[in-house]
Amino acid sequence: MISPQKILFDTYYDLLQSDGFNVYDYLPLEDEPVDYPIVVIGNTQQTSATTKYSRNDHVFLTIDVWGSKKQRKKVSEIADYIYNLAIGYISTDSYTFYGQANQQSMQMSIDTSVPNTTYQRANIQLEFTVD
Repeated sequence: MISPQKILFDTYYDLLQSDGFNVYDYLPLEDEPVDYPIVVIGNTQQTSATTKYSRNDHVFLTIDVWGSKKQRKKVSEIADYIYNLAIGYISTDSYTFYGQANQQSMQMSIDTSVPNTTYQRANIQLEFTVD
């Protein structure tokens, strides 16, 4: 049996890629050719709370959208799209995930962590309950 966090990661990866986004599961190296904007699906976490009668799993997913310094509007549009995908039900063959609007967060920032380079960055934190 595959874990809920793996299924959710794969579902988002495949969905975003099929929607035409440049999707990575790692942050490309500085010398690696990249066509911005890009979507990086990063950290996943799964927590479980078991009671006598049920098991309540939560899956957390971190997604970053990176763009050049002049792509703020495009980065924001992609981030909004990803954020809104996380509200409501996502059904897979193995699990159904439910995301509530008050469980999601998004932050836009200017990233200067690479010397002599400025990026637009959206950080999206998603949380889902596993049904």
